[in-house]
Amino acid sequence: MYSYKPISICMVSPLYHTSLGGVGRQALALTEKLKSQGISVFVIARKMKGLPVCNFNTHIPVYKAWAIRPDKHNLEKMNLINIIISFSFCLSIAIILFKKRKEYDIVHFHGASLPLMSNILLLKLYRKKIIAKVAAANLGTEAGSLKGRYSLLGKILISLLKKVDCFIAISEEIKKGLLIDGYDQNKIVRIPNFIDTKAFYPVNKKLRNNFKKKLFLPDKKIITFSGRLVERKGIHILLQSFAMVVKKHKDIFLIILGGGYLKKNLKDQSQAFGIVKNIKFCGFVTNIYEYLNATDIYIFPSFQEGFPNAVLEAMACGLPVIATKIGVVVDIIKDGENGLLVESGNKNELANALKKLISEPEYALSLGQNALKTIRENYNIDIIANKYLHLYAKMMNL
Repeated sequence: MYSYKPISICMVSPLYHTSLGGVGRQALALTEKLKSQGISVFVIARKMKGLPVCNFNTHIPVYKAWAIRPDKHNLEKMNLINIIISFSFCLSIAIILFKKRKEYDIVHFHGASLPLMSNILLLKLYRKKIIAKVAAANLGTEAGSLKGRYSLLGKILISLLKKVDCFIAISEEIKKGLLIDGYDQNKIVRIPNFIDTKAFYPVNKKLRNNFKKKLFLPDKKIITFSGRLVERKGIHILLQSFAMVVKKHKDIFLIILGGGYLKKNLKDQSQAFGIVKNIKFCGFVTNIYEYLNATDIYIFPSFQEGFPNAVLEAMACGLPVIATKIGVVVDIIKDGENGLLVESGNKNELANALKKLISEPEYALSLGQNALKTIRENYNIDIIANKYLHLYAKMMNL
């Protein structure tokens, strides 16, 4: 249990949900872990419609901030409607922060974009400490990727963001971006993402087969991807590679977990590649753990990431992972030891890696075992949550 003087935390996470990507899952898991450690915490999240059911800790207050278009979940694309939605959400956050200003000492933003930028001066007026966890690198929408962008506006935003008390860099790539933007090195703390190994863990062969039956999956070697169906995730490359491999290895089946604006396009590609009988688009699911434990090989073909939660989840379930050589992935996965790395966008490399794991099951098993060891030793939620507790105490001079 936490033993310092009581600290009250306000978590700001637009995507506070298990089915809205890694940022939302990380925010939810960390918040609930901190609550279990005796920290006083509440959450501000964007009010959205049409989400799958999610079991929240009822002892943690979650204030749903209004924004236009609550039916639109993914705001990753930089366009006018998404900017308007973000600004309306920012205004709602400001109202809640004002009403609750006596109930928190630190505001912890999950993401260092508009919700943070628009509320920095307000929070400094209230004399609150600000922590900003940078979620991704090089997108041009967060701290750490603004240098040389947006002309004068970019310079103003960087100047504003220098008032943040602490940036959380979840990868070396993000840390380098923050330094390039010109933020004080002493304000940058390197804390990686984590995984709850009590929620994600491997099961025996009998349970794996039971999960396959429960999920109505065929008795084939299951290949899995999980994440939002957006362009930077590289799912179109995965489909091309899978189509190449299934010609020889017909006893494989691909499942795609997640939703997004590319879903119809990807389904059309599957039809064009002639693989519709060997693929299933499952949409958003709340039981990712069950799908992962029905999986034989996990593939992550992304072009750009911050710290992919999906890779940690797969490794925690003891799966052999094929991932692209991007960002922090190369820090987590050592090629040929606890997974396989391929160049992003290279369908041939990806296909060859998949063929290797299909043809060499013992090798695939050893990669999965080493992946599990990596997670338990370095990315367990208990280890990471303790780092946040010490950071909060340090910021409050406790």
